[in-house]
Amino acid sequence: MQSEREKRRWNKSEMARRLLTEAGHDPSMVDSLARSIRDWEKGKHYPRDWAAVYAQVFNLHEDVLFSKKRASHEDDEMERRRLLQALAALGVSSSPVFDSLQTIRDSVGLSLGRDECLDVEMWEETVSEHGYGYLLTPPQQMLGEVAADLVAVRQAMSRAGDRSRMFRSWCRVTGGLSLLMAKTLCNLEQSRQARQWWATASDAAELSGDPDLGLWIKAEQLIHGLYDQRPAPVLLRHADAALSGYGDSAYKGVAGISATRAQVLATAGMATEATAELQRCGEVFERLPGAVTGNVQSIEGWGAERLGYTKAWVYAHLGDRDRLDHSVNQTQQILEHSDTRFRVQLALLQAVGHVRSGDVIEGVRYAQAAYQNHPAEQRTTMVTRLANEVFEAVPVAEQTTRVVADYRELVGAPGRKAIT
Repeated sequence: MQSEREKRRWNKSEMARRLLTEAGHDPSMVDSLARSIRDWEKGKHYPRDWAAVYAQVFNLHEDVLFSKKRASHEDDEMERRRLLQALAALGVSSSPVFDSLQTIRDSVGLSLGRDECLDVEMWEETVSEHGYGYLLTPPQQMLGEVAADLVAVRQAMSRAGDRSRMFRSWCRVTGGLSLLMAKTLCNLEQSRQARQWWATASDAAELSGDPDLGLWIKAEQLIHGLYDQRPAPVLLRHADAALSGYGDSAYKGVAGISATRAQVLATAGMATEATAELQRCGEVFERLPGAVTGNVQSIEGWGAERLGYTKAWVYAHLGDRDRLDHSVNQTQQILEHSDTRFRVQLALLQAVGHVRSGDVIEGVRYAQAAYQNHPAEQRTTMVTRLANEVFEAVPVAEQTTRVVADYRELVGAPGRKAIT
């Protein structure tokens, strides 16, 4: 405020006169307002009732003029140190050199009048890039990368303030990054830690006003809940609540929630309901935009490979071996060769179906080859859960055979009665 005033060669009285004129107030209040200006410029008080008038007089956006969060410098520094310590604990390094460069960049950007929307666009692009990297990057590495970006976005939002015209866009970025954090923690078998991140992602989506993002977050949370073996009634209740009011809307989240419902119903042995939901999921898929269905390289898409995987899951758990093999073969042709996690999940799912249909030894051998050749750092919760399910599908009488015993030792499956 002082810098902008002095740039125009105005003293405090002149500043007061211009504010009063802009607001349409009595000019006799100049002296009183000049004293308030002195306190505002010293940071003693925030000009709550005059902020908009200041912006109009200076011909600046209000969120640019008052970009700093109204908190003490000590509080800002304390939070900054705390966040950096948290990153260090995750193995994400920082240094005074990089911190200094960031400070210089912020200062240069401010002097150039950098538009905040450019920063938001940059971070939206970053979230999109993470969507591609998620399928290829080991979860432990992804954890550090997303955490560092969350800290950077938090600091950018703090500078912008909750009065920023881009606040909803910042919330959308935060929602996307929080979703990635929750998924990554689930992949590392940290589902309890992920719960708070799912909540943060949902809150951010609601503040952003973006229903597509909110439904996508709920769909991803539900599918991870399936692999975490949460009770079927709980998952179905949450799925129904998420779909309330959206019906068969053409959102990828609706397709994802419908797919999870079909998988949950099939796992529970509800064949008729699962088949009907699978049909509904296919109908939603047909209405999705081409930009969504054609994106098979990122978790931001919902392509034919997702629908094919859903079919494979349903047919594997309902014992329909022919349809299972057909769905797997079709889906493998769609997948990128680099998407190793999805490929091994598909192979393990096919093995589950074969074991359930009675082809125990060949099914277990197929699962063993797929799991053994999959990099250890890429064995996410989804991969290990399906690997264990292959063993659980083996009849009790055959669990002690050499092939099955070797497989059990490989995947570390618990020795318990098969789930039927």
